[in-house]
Amino acid sequence: MPSQLARKKPALIALCIALAMVGGLLTYFGMSGNGQVSVLVVKTDLARGAVIGSGDLTTIDVVQKSAGEAVPADRSSTVIGQKALVDLPEGSLVTSKNVGESLGVKTGTSVVGVGLASSQAPSRPLQAGDRVRIIRTPTQGATADLNTPPISGVVDSTSLDDVKGLIIVDVVVSTDDAPKVVAWSASGNAGLILDPLTEEGK
Repeated sequence: MPSQLARKKPALIALCIALAMVGGLLTYFGMSGNGQVSVLVVKTDLARGAVIGSGDLTTIDVVQKSAGEAVPADRSSTVIGQKALVDLPEGSLVTSKNVGESLGVKTGTSVVGVGLASSQAPSRPLQAGDRVRIIRTPTQGATADLNTPPISGVVDSTSLDDVKGLIIVDVVVSTDDAPKVVAWSASGNAGLILDPLTEEGK
């Protein structure tokens, strides 16, 4: 006649199998919740205001729960052509907060585009955040008007007009000064001086 222990063995085995299955399922779902996702990072240092190209991006895998607002790798097309809103060191995660269409325009300021010939701007490349002064240059053959005060501004971005051979500098200036800068630029009478950063701008 089977002993009591022998009768209990099948039940114990079944219980162990059930516990093992439950443990396996818990482990599976726990790992699934912490699965990895591929996100975008910058592979070179990008200065604030730099336009992001496909060559500036690469991907890394991170734990899904820690991805936060990082842009998924399959959405790279939404990032290309946008601007770095802050300085992005190599390896920085690309997020919805640090890239965008523009650096933003504060109340009381305007962004104006200044078209400059090579002789009207420094040869040194301009970067977003550079402090500049825009001056009214004389027309050919005229005497310079040194009584017109320069207009201070901050560089927002730069680009090249290959058709006209001009450097286009988007500059943030006061709203009151914006019409003057536009008029000077439209007539080809705008020059740009690069100034050092103030202590606050360092």
